[in-house]
Amino acid sequence: MTASYEEYVPCNLCGSTQYRVIIKPTVTDVDPATVMSAAGGIRGTQQIVRCTQCGLAYVNPRLRSADVVQAYEQARDELYVQGAAGRAHTFARGARMLERWRRPPGRLLDVGCAAGFFVQQAQQRGWDARGVEPCAWLVEWGRAHVTPALQAATLRDARIPDASLDVVTMWDVLEHVPDPLGELCECARVLKPGGLLVINFPDFSSLSARLAGRHWWFLLSNHLFYFSRRVMRAYLERAGFSVQAFRMHWQVLPLGHLANIFHIYSPGIARFGTRVLSALRLAHLPFPYCAGQTNVVAIKQGASACHAT
Repeated sequence: MTASYEEYVPCNLCGSTQYRVIIKPTVTDVDPATVMSAAGGIRGTQQIVRCTQCGLAYVNPRLRSADVVQAYEQARDELYVQGAAGRAHTFARGARMLERWRRPPGRLLDVGCAAGFFVQQAQQRGWDARGVEPCAWLVEWGRAHVTPALQAATLRDARIPDASLDVVTMWDVLEHVPDPLGELCECARVLKPGGLLVINFPDFSSLSARLAGRHWWFLLSNHLFYFSRRVMRAYLERAGFSVQAFRMHWQVLPLGHLANIFHIYSPGIARFGTRVLSALRLAHLPFPYCAGQTNVVAIKQGASACHAT
């Protein structure tokens, strides 16, 4: 099926309809059922624009919001779970970073939790942790292999009580959702005053993004928004958060899994790399890397403009 881009949207941060095109699409035949997943994506499908008022970069036009959510709900993401061992290393690092700001015990929710690898790490460190994830296939797999504390739902549909959580985490999530400001306002609603929010996002202001330009590896069909640190700060402050720190995000994945992921960019190189790593018996070697992602830590304050969304 060919996706129809039926939705032109205003700037999600400031509401302006004025923008300039910064990247034009080169691919138009897109099936949302195959590209809207945590580890999937197709390059060259997007027209990316930048708001002339606040500087937010986003996809416009795009799939309708309901189609985006439905695509995630129905996706299968076998590639994502193939990197299970490496993801445990990555999320253990993330849990240690979080605890520089807040230590367990406490109630923690991982939004867009995929198969629950971070939820499991948080539970092992003493958090009362659970996760919500719209992809039913990932939740089913995660309940069977990782932790049962997962719910197949969006944050809004999960109906979390007001001011009931100590920590909310969002790892590689906010760039996927149709309404980032609404998602951050929902995070503010469910967090207690002084609660902690930790977000990881592909950083459009990173050196790698600036050097790579239109060839940046995070310009994928499953990303709807591209945040700089300045824009992310503006988002968080509008939603009622005080930014505490920005940090480079490091991941750890097996070399063989990284080679598999590289098929998005070059199938030939991915196949060659997989064969070489297998021959050298290096496919399972954990490899730490920083690919231009950023962590931001923020604390819920009193005032916000969430009522305006």
